[in-house]
Amino acid sequence: MEINGKLEAKFETKEFSSGFRKREFVVNTGGEYPQAIKMEVVKDNIEKLDAIPVGTDITCKIDIRGRLYEGNYYNNILAWAVNVGAATKSEPKETAKADDGLPF
Repeated sequence: MEINGKLEAKFETKEFSSGFRKREFVVNTGGEYPQAIKMEVVKDNIEKLDAIPVGTDITCKIDIRGRLYEGNYYNNILAWAVNVGAATKSEPKETAKADDGLPF
């Protein structure tokens, strides 16, 4: 799954006693009904996010994670790839038409 938008906010990196580190951030999707979506990165992607200034257009490839903990359900959106720039959709290739003068 992919989310495109502007990097709206970055929060401090959290480090846990186990050595696990994560950093949360927000992407605003813009458009007619903009959504501010909070996500997180881990491992090497923390440093990659550090280098991206707030306000930059980014594309995030994500996984949605869910779990049960002490009787409550929690969801996380994990960005496993963060790239500068909006994704571009490829245009369909033009095909020959009957009136192109080609013999088919």
